[in-house]
Amino acid sequence: MLVLCLVAILPIKGRTQAPQREVDKAEGIKRILVKRKFQMTSTVRDQNKGFCQAFLQDFGLQRNIEFIEPDAKADSYDDPAWQPYRGRCTNLASELFDSYQCEPKIAQAIEQLPQDQRDSQYRSSCQHYRGTANFKHYLVDINNNPKDGKEHVFYYERAQGPLNMPNAQLIYGNGGYSVIDLDRCELKGGSRTNDPYSYFHKRPLETYNGIIKYKGRHYIFDLADLDGTLRLDRYGTYSPRVEPRLGPVCAFSTLPRGG
Repeated sequence: MLVLCLVAILPIKGRTQAPQREVDKAEGIKRILVKRKFQMTSTVRDQNKGFCQAFLQDFGLQRNIEFIEPDAKADSYDDPAWQPYRGRCTNLASELFDSYQCEPKIAQAIEQLPQDQRDSQYRSSCQHYRGTANFKHYLVDINNNPKDGKEHVFYYERAQGPLNMPNAQLIYGNGGYSVIDLDRCELKGGSRTNDPYSYFHKRPLETYNGIIKYKGRHYIFDLADLDGTLRLDRYGTYSPRVEPRLGPVCAFSTLPRGG
């Protein structure tokens, strides 16, 4: 499940205009990586370190990076563009641009349940959030398996909730990506990302994320200038008890100033 960074709802002013094309993010990315020095975190597995170091160099130069453009975009949750997708699965706990925030142990326990029991448990045990801005849909081979075709990936920002707790104060938080199998009506994982706005500091941020193709595989990246982090997620098996999901392959942070 997506992990959201949430704060109380406040007036949103000065939100930056999102790039019209994904590829337009390239110059901003290069600017951040020039001014800040990144290093791999200790969470990166030994077998991935060589790949991650090569990726960091290529990403800083925007070399061998192909940005994947969405095939649909809208500013409204209820835009007619989403109706063909929304009408295909009425049994999902999450709508196309929704997520549930759970305690880690609860989320892990739910993921081990049979598929037909998970949705009701998410509704009853977790907090419901819904995207309110910058909606996108991608049809892309996100699991890097051409044999099963392309996957539906939905993106949103500025999540609002909890919507299933009538007495709770509504708050805003970051959005992210969700992979939804619309044939089997199953949520097949997600990737949290940072919005280009700080809901805590109430100011725009130079933050970028997206779906890219690098060295023949698709990834989701998240670059946050505020805290100096860069993460690269890829579809794979990250736990023997959980089905394949999006998970971090590479993670970087910035060295202290002067380090």
